Parts: sequence; structure tokens; C-alpha cells
Amino acid sequence: MDNSPGVPTSDAFNIISTIRSDALLLRSQDNIRVNVTINSKLARLPVQFYMLSYHRDRMLASAKAFGWDISPLEGPEAFEKLLHMLHDHLQSEHNDRNYAAPLMLRIAFSANGKFTITSTGPHLGPAAIDRFRHPSHVNRLSLLYPRSLFTIADPLLGASYLRWRVFIMFDRVTPNLFTRHKTSHRQQYEKALGLLPALPADSFVNGVQLKTEVLIVNDVNDRWELMEGCRFTPYFQRGNKWITPATKCGGNLGTTRRWALEKGLCEEGVLHGGSVKYNEIIVLSNGARGFQSGIVRKWKSLLTNDTKQ
Repeated sequence: MDNSPGVPTSDAFNIISTIRSDALLLRSQDNIRVNVTINSKLARLPVQFYMLSYHRDRMLASAKAFGWDISPLEGPEAFEKLLHMLHDHLQSEHNDRNYAAPLMLRIAFSANGKFTITSTGPHLGPAAIDRFRHPSHVNRLSLLYPRSLFTIADPLLGASYLRWRVFIMFDRVTPNLFTRHKTSHRQQYEKALGLLPALPADSFVNGVQLKTEVLIVNDVNDRWELMEGCRFTPYFQRGNKWITPATKCGGNLGTTRRWALEKGLCEEGVLHGGSVKYNEIIVLSNGARGFQSGIVRKWKSLLTNDTKQ
């Protein structure tokens, strides 16, 4: 049974997807392959938008779930229109239809069929830090389309990619349409992120200041099943496999998650909050930043009151 509150109908409510624009992706055969199911000549060409067809597919699935008119998102024409809209945005906001620097583009789709695109950046990542602690962009494509999640989280190699401190919020969330689909209705995520202080205490590793992510758990039972992160899909090493929270746990089904499952880089599974170890290195991914690693920390490393864990 779905316990979702009523679906907002105002233009202020949108299905959203955040996609990376990066000229580096024009060199990626993997980025062409994700579009192969689209019956369009444009889908056979290099494109600078990360996993574009998967973003379209996810927004289409969300529109169906909310009972909206799906025609603006269906078929190869929708893919081509979205591609043109993204290039039009680059032209209007950055004076170049093929703007090369990495950007995060937010695609919003409303119930009346309107698309709105905004962008932030440029963002230099993903990048590694070499052994001399200098930024290295040699492996940037491998962080967008990795061959293995073990490389991302390797304590010797992957530590140079470490970018996130990760905390688990044990204030449980009820799965609903707004957790299963990415929308502008993000109160549960804003609540979790709002618990974090502005300046964490132990946020430097290898000379790099880490950003902070929060994982949420559901209220299906008393074992705190992990759903997702506020910004990322998480992956946990269990034995010789990587496990990402199962669909039935109620979290968002991200584009990079789909790709990682299709390529056999991970499996779905039920992960309990209590099974996660402090200082465990995990992998995080999303459609704007690719794949990066994070380290699980205790809440007491953030809060002066150690009872707030």
C-alpha cells in the first residue's frame, strides 16, 4: 500500500532529474551505448550529456506513476527534443551550444508538460588526487563509467577519490511516491540534511575537504532498512560483492544505479542500518557526479551532544 500524500498539481511541483554536461563524455563509447535502445540517429552519435536516455526513461516512469500525460516523454522524438533543449540551454546561459566545462543541469517536468532547465557550475570533478596530492583528471571517465566499484573504493587507489563523509539518519521514513521518484517535493531529504552543521569537525582526508551525505532508512520494520542517500545511491561491499538497497526498500531508482546493475557491478539487497560499520568505505553515485567514495562516520563526530546519534 502506498502511503503517499496527495500529489501536488501546481506548476511549482515537478518531476526532476539532474544530469551532467561534460565535453569529456564525447570521447566515451559507454555514453553512446546507453542510448542504443532509442530509435534515432541522434542516439547513435557522441553526446556530452551523461546517460541521457536513462534520465528520460526515469522521468517517463515517474510521470506514469503520478498519472500525468506522458506523451512529451515518449518515443525517439522526446529524446531528440530533450537533447535539443539541453543544447539550447547551454547556448542561452553559457553562449555556446556545446559548452565544454562540466555542468550540472536540472531538468524539471511539470504536470502540464512544461520542461524547465537550469544549471550550476562549472564543476571540475570528478577528479582524483595523485600521490603527490595534485589533482589528476586522467581517470575522470573511469569515475563516470567504472569497470568495477572495487577500484572506486580501494583503500590505496580509491582513497584518492574519497569525497564524502556519510551519516545514517535513524529517524525512519515511510516509503511513498516522493521517495521512489525524484521530485521537487524533498522535505524528508531537507530534514535529514538540516541536521548537519555548516562546518564539520573532521572533514579533511588526504588534504581534501570532504562534503557530507546522509542516508535514510525506512519504517517497514524495526531493522532500519537503508533506502538511499539524500544526494546519492549508496553501494556497500559485502564479501566479494557490492550491494545497493533493493527497490522494495522504497528509495529512488537512480540512473547510475540502473547502469551499475545492468553491468553487473552490483546487486540489489536489503541492507540494515545496524550492519554498516563506522569508517567503512562505501561507493556513492548519481547522474551529475558519477561514482565516488565516502566514509561512514558517527553522528557524534558532528554533534557536541553525543546522545544525538
